[in-house]
Amino acid sequence: MSYKITFPTLLLLVLSCNSSAEKLKVAFGNTLAPWVMVESNDGILIELISEAMEPLGYEIEKVYYPYARRINSYQSQIVDVVCDINQKDINSSNLIGHFSGNVYAYENYAISLKKNNYHFSEIADLSQFSLMSWQGAREQLGSSYNLMAANNPSYIETHNQKTQVKMLFKDRVDVIQLDKQIFEFYRSKLVEEKEIDANIKVDQFALFGANPNGFLFRSVRARNDFVKQVELMKKDGRYKKIFNKYMLTVD
Repeated sequence: MSYKITFPTLLLLVLSCNSSAEKLKVAFGNTLAPWVMVESNDGILIELISEAMEPLGYEIEKVYYPYARRINSYQSQIVDVVCDINQKDINSSNLIGHFSGNVYAYENYAISLKKNNYHFSEIADLSQFSLMSWQGAREQLGSSYNLMAANNPSYIETHNQKTQVKMLFKDRVDVIQLDKQIFEFYRSKLVEEKEIDANIKVDQFALFGANPNGFLFRSVRARNDFVKQVELMKKDGRYKKIFNKYMLTVD
C-alpha cells in the first residue's frame, strides 16, 4: 500500500524535525563593528552563525559583552556559544567545549599619524610609545607582544575600539593597535559625526599577522552542524557574500 504525502503532512514532519534543534545563546563582542554591530543587531559574525544554523532550525539568541566578560559568561554556563575564540584562549582559560576551528581572521595593525613619521619594523619598537590596544590583546598576540606591553609604561587596553580611533586622531596616544577593518569602520563613523578630520593621514604597520578565530560550542552536535554548514557556505558562495556585504575580502 502506498501513501501520498500532502503539504500539511510534510510541514508537520519538518516542524517535528526542527523541534529537536537547540536554542543557542551566543556571546558576541560589544564593540567590534563591522564584525558585530550591536545597534543594528547584525554584522559579519552574527550573519555567519545565523546563516549557518537557522536553516537547520536552531534559534540564535544574541548577547553582547566586553571581551573578558564574554569568556566568563561561557565558563559560568550563561551562554551556549562564544565567538572570537582560538586554541590559545581554550588552553589559557581551560575552556571546556567543542571548537569550530578557525572560521575567520582579524588582521591587526599598529596605526600612527603620518605627521609623526614613526617607523616600526618589529613589535618591540612599540615599547617606547604610548599605545592603546584592545582588551585581551596581551593574551591573544603572543609572547613578543606581551613582553613589549610589560616593558611599556604607557600601554593600555580598552574594550571600546571607537575610543581607540578617536584617541589617535585627537593626539592622546602615539599608536593604536587593532584590526584594519574595525579601524576603517570607526574612522568613517567619526568623520561622519564630525569628530575627526577626514584629511588626516595615517601609517599602518603589519607587525602582527593574521589572528584567526572561531566559535566554541557547549554542544558537540551544534558544533558539528555549524562546521558542516560553513563548508557548504564556502562552496556555494554565501560565506564570501557575507564578507563582501561589509566590504571585507576573503580567500
